[in-house]
Amino acid sequence: TDEVGTAALWHEVLNIGVPLAASAGSDVMNDYYRTMAIGSTRVYVKPDDNLTSESFLGALKKGRSFVSNGPLLEFEVQGKGPGEAVDASAGTVTWSANVHSALPFERLEIFVNGSVVDTKEGNAVSGSKTYQGSLQVPAGGWVTARVLGDNAGWPALDSYLFAESSPVWFGAVGSTDPVAASRSAQNLLMLLDVAEKNLKAGYGNAPIPNLLEHFGEARARLEAIAN
Repeated sequence: TDEVGTAALWHEVLNIGVPLAASAGSDVMNDYYRTMAIGSTRVYVKPDDNLTSESFLGALKKGRSFVSNGPLLEFEVQGKGPGEAVDASAGTVTWSANVHSALPFERLEIFVNGSVVDTKEGNAVSGSKTYQGSLQVPAGGWVTARVLGDNAGWPALDSYLFAESSPVWFGAVGSTDPVAASRSAQNLLMLLDVAEKNLKAGYGNAPIPNLLEHFGEARARLEAIAN
């Protein structure tokens, strides 16, 4: 239910080469006056062709999207958008971003393999702002852009403004940087241990061989990446 916290875990999964599609939705109980309206948090998708259910879901799975609770975010690297890959042989690539927001926002951040590599000042007024920059190409992995605002107000219905693009990949979709992949695999192993402990506590003495098998497969995969 927290955008930054959820994205931190998502970054770990991207780092091990899993192109996990980003989506968003509103945690709403409509019989409570204090909850946000349906659609306050959403995913925007760019389909390849005319908008249909099939083209929308296809583009969503390919990561041609961004998630947002207000700001609209257009992000490209070397002319490639989210879900696409740029040439990894170049030492440096350029990026551009357009942010359109009904509310002021604090900053634009550029993430490479989960680390912030560039931060730009936001917009003190509502409207649009264009950004450009360059970054060093790592051995593999991905880059995203994120918009953050410390406070939100009408028409946004959340505790802070947030938007993040799906990743643009280096070389190929699902590529990895060995150092980042190993670090994230170790972090995910730690989380997996906690999750398995809670799983066993929840089921007590009930046999759960299928679930434990899934955990075992996940642990083996993460250990291979971590090592």
